[in-house]
Amino acid sequence: MDDRELARRSIRGFGEMVATLGGDGAVRRPDAIGANVGAAIDNHWIDAAVVPLDGATPADDPELPHSLWTVAATAPGRVEEPGIAMPCLGLALDDLDAGAPGRAVDVEAPSLAVVGAVNDRAYGRVDQLEPLVSALRDDRIRTHGLRVDGEIACVTLTLAVDDDVSVQYVATEQRARRRGLASGLLLAVLAAERQRGMRTATLQASPDGLPVYERLGFRRVALLRAFLRPA
Repeated sequence: MDDRELARRSIRGFGEMVATLGGDGAVRRPDAIGANVGAAIDNHWIDAAVVPLDGATPADDPELPHSLWTVAATAPGRVEEPGIAMPCLGLALDDLDAGAPGRAVDVEAPSLAVVGAVNDRAYGRVDQLEPLVSALRDDRIRTHGLRVDGEIACVTLTLAVDDDVSVQYVATEQRARRRGLASGLLLAVLAAERQRGMRTATLQASPDGLPVYERLGFRRVALLRAFLRPA
């Protein structure tokens, strides 16, 4: 599968995740997919919309969220926040290296609330993701987690978009970091997704997560830039 198709899938997965997270505030237009989440307007990844890879970047209007993500170099009426640009990554699951370093892990399906709470703590947020993630009602979503000392310490959430699995909200409690938990969890999750017929996995990487994903075989296929509405 070529990079452009993986980029299209990654960008769509990000938009679908935000739209699902936004509930009644979802925005689904030919030129933008995401959600208006007023309670999270300071979070550029939640009160956000993404322009599909083949879409034209729209001019700003009140229907759109505070943050607009696009591969374009400009967004009319908005100001770029260059420090938070996200690489989009993709992996054809047939290319998944089943022999990659790791160990057998017991993957559980934690509650949505637990996934949200671990992310809040991992990223220094207070009660922001937990209530939003807890309210998700979508059969395409699955949760995954690993325990350390009896408590869920590493989590991710996946969203099936056709035959692509969009990997979202990977987080590890601070006390359990640098043990390879995220790599082990993702390897197990992706192997299971391949078994159930998914063709690709895509995600958007933070600076901390990028080396982990690249070691698993993900490759960079696009760069999403954030454009914010001026104050």
